[in-house]
Amino acid sequence: MAYKLEDREGMATGVRRIVAEELDSALANLRAEPLNDEAVHEARKSIKKSRSALRLLRSDLGNDVRKRENAVMRDAAQRLAGARDAQVMLDTLEKLEADPRSVLPAAAVRRLRKLLEQRRDELSRGADLETEAARAAEELAAVRARLEEWPLEEEGFDEAAAGLRRIHRGGRGAMQTALKKGDDDSWHAWRKRVKDLWYALRILKPVASEQLSGAVEEASELSDVLGGHNDLAVLTETVREHADELEAGHAELVQAALSTRRDGLRLAAVPLGMRLFAERPKAFARRLEGQWAAREPQAAADARWMPPELVAQVRGILVAKEEAAPAERRKLAAALPGLGFRVKDFAEHVPSHRGGFSVADFDLLVEKGVIRVGAPPAPRGLVKGKAKASGNGSKAAPPEPEPEPAPEPERSRAIQPRLRPPAQPGPDQLVRSGLRLAFGAARWARRRLR
Repeated sequence: MAYKLEDREGMATGVRRIVAEELDSALANLRAEPLNDEAVHEARKSIKKSRSALRLLRSDLGNDVRKRENAVMRDAAQRLAGARDAQVMLDTLEKLEADPRSVLPAAAVRRLRKLLEQRRDELSRGADLETEAARAAEELAAVRARLEEWPLEEEGFDEAAAGLRRIHRGGRGAMQTALKKGDDDSWHAWRKRVKDLWYALRILKPVASEQLSGAVEEASELSDVLGGHNDLAVLTETVREHADELEAGHAELVQAALSTRRDGLRLAAVPLGMRLFAERPKAFARRLEGQWAAREPQAAADARWMPPELVAQVRGILVAKEEAAPAERRKLAAALPGLGFRVKDFAEHVPSHRGGFSVADFDLLVEKGVIRVGAPPAPRGLVKGKAKASGNGSKAAPPEPEPEPAPEPERSRAIQPRLRPPAQPGPDQLVRSGLRLAFGAARWARRRLR
């Protein structure tokens, strides 16, 4: 399972597959026996990834369907939030205690740890967690059953570009709001928008792996920093709620340590955000559109082009190989390199298996476009988007000829200007011009040598 487009996969097909895989993963974790904290955590991550994938193609999916499915998945994730959030608070307290810059009273740490453990155990207690997980699984299963009927049709990049612009614009605006207002809620809202962008870039990374690798890494790092910031904010609220259960002055010391750590994470987030959102949303999406446009020419360049006669020969040998006796199969397989077809050249696309390379493997390579039938298309046709070689052996369409420029309308004789040929310079003029150039060059040389 991979949270990214596959080779030559269209946007609608890819997003539908990704959401199906994430929902299947969430259902498997929620139905695990025994149900534990890690399974719940993984299920919630899969739900978040599914919701982010829908945002990338929200225009193609339509508002009604997107809102309905997003609401169901959001509610299912909220059912599972309590126990996990309590464990996150314990982990955050442990990290804060381990930070050498933090000054925390030991008695306060012990008391807070005990309170958080009690809350986690109450929320994780058998029947309640099992019941909520079962209800969440039922809701997600209904979304999974409707998935094949979703109106996702756009296999190109237009709808994804619109979604990417919206996601990037939301993250950029949330960053500006967080920096301006400075409250924890605004920083948490920024984190959610960064998560959306991170997931979108992960889906699109195969389109431009080298160009997007840095952005994916920085979005991931920024998401972690802002996630740590949010955990500190929630723990701060928890300390405030239980301040009367701590010794005098201890709550203020813990909150001061939390505030110091929070401010450090805010400082770390600023340069990450500035780099991630340096481009304007339209420019960012336009750059990805250009990478998408290069996808088919790249696939055509990487493909193994074979004339129909050779394809028929190779496929004929493979068909005969399946029906032959073992000794004869080896002879037939040995005949393939003689035709210039080496199975090892396609090892990364077709893993080895029992029985060796088969006609089904060959057909799969053709279907994926790794092998293409016919002659390569003209480069000019690929650039203009006219040549679209498919994996089923169809030849690329020839590029359309450039239209002839339209002749300019004749001018009326009444307004037609009378053009005279320019006067040719005489010998004296040429000499004077040459002398001026020579003196000018000499003056320039003297200035440079001073």
